[in-house]
Amino acid sequence: MYLSATFIRDSCVKRDPASAVRVNQSYAAWLAAQNLGTFEAQLGKKFGTDQVKALRQEISGQLAVLDTALQKLGPASQACPALATQFSSDTFDVRKKVPNLAALLTVGRGPSGTTAASGSGSSAGASVTVYSVAQLSSLMAQTVAPLRSAGTRAQEAAGLKKLQTLGKVIVVSGTTKRRRSITQADDRREVRYDVYCYDMHNDAADPPQGQVTVAGRIREFDASLGVVLEDCVVLSAGQSAQFKKSTLAVVDAAWQFKSQPYEKFLVPAGQGLKDSEILGAYMEQSSAVGVGGMTITTYPVSLFLKDGTVFNDPYWAPTSFNFKLSRQLEPQKWGKWTRQGNNFTIKWSDGRTDTFIVKGAPKALPAGTRLSGTFETISGGGTTSLGGDTIVVSSGTYTFRPDGTFTGGSFGGGGDSSVTVGSSRASGGTYSVSGYGITLRGSASQERRLFFARYNDDMLYIGSSTYTRDR
Repeated sequence: MYLSATFIRDSCVKRDPASAVRVNQSYAAWLAAQNLGTFEAQLGKKFGTDQVKALRQEISGQLAVLDTALQKLGPASQACPALATQFSSDTFDVRKKVPNLAALLTVGRGPSGTTAASGSGSSAGASVTVYSVAQLSSLMAQTVAPLRSAGTRAQEAAGLKKLQTLGKVIVVSGTTKRRRSITQADDRREVRYDVYCYDMHNDAADPPQGQVTVAGRIREFDASLGVVLEDCVVLSAGQSAQFKKSTLAVVDAAWQFKSQPYEKFLVPAGQGLKDSEILGAYMEQSSAVGVGGMTITTYPVSLFLKDGTVFNDPYWAPTSFNFKLSRQLEPQKWGKWTRQGNNFTIKWSDGRTDTFIVKGAPKALPAGTRLSGTFETISGGGTTSLGGDTIVVSSGTYTFRPDGTFTGGSFGGGGDSSVTVGSSRASGGTYSVSGYGITLRGSASQERRLFFARYNDDMLYIGSSTYTRDR
């Protein structure tokens, strides 16, 4: 906008000397009203004169198009006086379109790599506070906690208001996780709310990989994503080292626990849950992404225990599942249930409360039960359902025979002190069913003891997947 206005001024002065004084006066008044008198100098200080020159060259084609459009407006003696009045219109109202422009120009990189926060040197850095992603996540978690029943919009509005108390531009340190996402994590936990950077300035489209410190303007708080910034600038190590670190406390609510590898919770048969400790397996209706990206209806199973707890991701046969370690390392998968007629009310470890509407109760089978038939599971992803050209398909098949043999399946990596599990595709072997578990034995002592339940003759649960009979 600044370069376009300057281009219009220069063009009119050249093409219509008679209106040059009026055009120059209107342009000068616009610069003063928008606080742009030192704008170009500030750009040079923030990004370097070479970058400003490169920007001019980059938009030269757009200015050529603008010049053609100006000439179509009519004789310069008529068009230029009319254009002069446009400098005071909403079209060129920079302060309205970018209300925090001055703040954006105060934090960034100068041509020599020093900060321009409010000058240069350590005195400038002392006035800027760097927040960790965990600190911002903690601030948001505490802000929205009292508004859990008020709805998402109320939570997001409160979160944005709280963020704005930190300033229009904030500086955040963290680790890049995926496209434009900055996070913080350790072996067990990750922050509940990441920081997202949009409109990266003077940098690549996405933040560099690894530890970064960014400065950006607060755009919004999204309860499903996290803190969203725009006009982000990645700061150099020298710049960020000059800033003071925030002392904002990080509370437990700032974190969520990661899902751990299934193999971490495998123990020898008989060292996990006892059959007598299990109330039952129940399924509820949910949804997932299917082949091509289409949303499909699913019926995942949760394992309810008699001690009043529930686990929502059964994979191993319960008798081989280290449930005590799971409660410690992945508490997000555990909750406490109370019976509500045929359904359950579950309070999860993070404080959420859900109503579990029972859609069925897959059964455990007596030891020695034989199976018969071919059962298949299929999942996937992609974009074809939305008109894209990407399709992802993942499937698996088991064929069980009454003689106790099977074909299909796979053996993943992992194991424990008593069982060695390979990583090859299984061609088959023998199976045995007992309670909520199935033991699959392949060649070379390969063995898997997985969660198992039968809903009806056409639907089985094996591991964490639902298998249906192949007709």
